Amino acid sequence: MMRAWGMGHGAWADAQGSRLLLRMCVAVFALAVLLPAASAQTRTVEILNADLVTVETDSLSIVRRLEGNVRLRQDTTLLAARAAVYDERQALVTLRGGVRITSGRNTLTADEVLYHSDTRVAEARQNVRVDDGESTLLAPAATHDTQTEVSTFSGGGRILHRGAVITAPTGTYSSGTRLARLDGPVTLQDSTGTLAAARGQYDARNQRADFAGGVRLRQPDARLAADSLVYFRTTERARAYGRAALERIGEGRDRTAPADSSQRTFLFGEEIIADGKAGTAQARGATGATPRDPLLVTLRGHADGRIDTTVVRAPRLDAIRTIVGTDTTQTLVAWGGARLVDGRLAAVADSAHLARQPVGNGETRDQLGLFGSTRPSVWASGAQLTGDTLTVTSRGGQVDTLLVVGRAFSARVDSTVGRVQQLAGGRMQAFFEGDSLRRLAVFPTAEAFTFRAEGAAPETRLAGADRLSADSLSVTFARGSIEEVRGYRGVAGTTYGPRIVPDGTRLPGYTFSPDDAPTRDALLEPDGWEARWLEGNGPPPEALRPPE
Repeated sequence: MMRAWGMGHGAWADAQGSRLLLRMCVAVFALAVLLPAASAQTRTVEILNADLVTVETDSLSIVRRLEGNVRLRQDTTLLAARAAVYDERQALVTLRGGVRITSGRNTLTADEVLYHSDTRVAEARQNVRVDDGESTLLAPAATHDTQTEVSTFSGGGRILHRGAVITAPTGTYSSGTRLARLDGPVTLQDSTGTLAAARGQYDARNQRADFAGGVRLRQPDARLAADSLVYFRTTERARAYGRAALERIGEGRDRTAPADSSQRTFLFGEEIIADGKAGTAQARGATGATPRDPLLVTLRGHADGRIDTTVVRAPRLDAIRTIVGTDTTQTLVAWGGARLVDGRLAAVADSAHLARQPVGNGETRDQLGLFGSTRPSVWASGAQLTGDTLTVTSRGGQVDTLLVVGRAFSARVDSTVGRVQQLAGGRMQAFFEGDSLRRLAVFPTAEAFTFRAEGAAPETRLAGADRLSADSLSVTFARGSIEEVRGYRGVAGTTYGPRIVPDGTRLPGYTFSPDDAPTRDALLEPDGWEARWLEGNGPPPEALRPPE
């Protein structure tokens, strides 16, 4: 049996004007549509409005075809479309044209929806949009469960949330928990940068992304790569795990200006914690059977084409940026046993503190502090300088001075006679030209034990030795040998001829261990994963070569 009615403004009109037929149809329609359910929530779908309804019935089912301004309701779920077909036996409503389903906080719109009234699940196709008031899911196809508030999408979807766009081929989003689970490749993009990975999870309540599998975070002045990463958008704080590599670009500009790619810092570790807003980063290394300390590499390009490299390893590394106006001070701190190579200078210490400040024309002024209960040492121009605290000052990438405070000691092999020249005192200051050691000043209670040579190379031979003490001493170097020693106030000493030069003489605080000097290849192993990462993502290989 088939009947057709027009429905307008809540009034029914019989297609042929029969009042008796109208009353019968209304009674049948009310009985079929409005029967109460046994449960608290009814499976019955109510027809609130339609311009035209056609009913098809047989002994097993009733199918209603609705056209024009269709509005339906199932409990608190409202359905609207231009046309719909309701198959009561199949518990299926097919909606087409401007479909809109509202349930609780969620609104679903699409071109076509299959709504299962028994499970309250909507299968939407074409121009699908699910909005919960804070987040919006866009996809070509999606399934939305109005009871659990979970949407499952396929064919490529986007989630929009507070300025972020999260994209993935497939995934789910729960409006109840505000949690998205995404299968990749997945990307998250907002005004601060782009985060990409093989898969991920996004917590909209906390604006937190948990991504894994080849993670890459790209920002205007930084890049972060890792096996997995937790990222908080509000604070720009990231915690990266598993062969994590952080690159920062530029030394002296904020994000409103282009980053200077000639100034770059690379931080490597098994775990990196980076705070974009605070400008801080911490790195920790691998522990266990094969411990491996984190690594820091900095590159500084100069106007004359020089590229200076600093390489540091320690159990913990911190990198801190302080921005004042357009100037940036970069601070690097190494804890727990630092090994460092900076240009032609090498150093070891319990802890190291490097502050790098811009001084104009793209150049920086560096101050490196070395501290620890184990006396730190610096190797430069063939000399080893040791003391309680060492401070190295550089400008334009070249060492200016080195100050040693507390039990200061310097040792150096004389290039002509192969003997160890020694200098000791309370304090020591070294002066450099072009990264080469030119003069040492020692005070107070200064002592020196030096050797003299005679003859021209290769016939140079030992001519004698001098042991000198004074309130202060000044030693000048030239071509790898001592050129002059001067004493001031309270000068006393002993001169030895070549036959009576004592062996094994050691001044107070004697320390000379050239084999302990770290090298660039020892810190940045050519076959290590950090070197391989730099080869694929970092600077050209020549930038990492030791200076000649």
